Amino acid sequence: MKKSVKVQKPVTIQNIKKIVNEVLDERQVATKDDLKHFATKDDLANFVTNSKFDETLKKYATKDDIIAFKDEILHEIKGLREDVAIVTGYRDMIEDHDIRIEKLEKKVFPQAAP
Repeated sequence: MKKSVKVQKPVTIQNIKKIVNEVLDERQVATKDDLKHFATKDDLANFVTNSKFDETLKKYATKDDIIAFKDEILHEIKGLREDVAIVTGYRDMIEDHDIRIEKLEKKVFPQAAP
């Protein structure tokens, strides 16, 4: 039994052109007129530069600024809570100060008592 051997055709320029035309349909390739509607290097250079963008961003608070401000607020709140705890502890003494003052005045100045 003889094996059949396939003979390959030689690759020619015409074969290559045919393959390229089949793969790249001429309707899908952009023309110079089509490309005129896209931005050029000059258009993009005039649009926004990094330095202008950085200057604009400097106007806004950064994450570090917000965290620092939050820490300041929390520190103040902690101090206020401590103050409230101290005042609450002395509230009874502060509320009955009139009675205590009268008792002291009677002992210190007994002649002034009615």
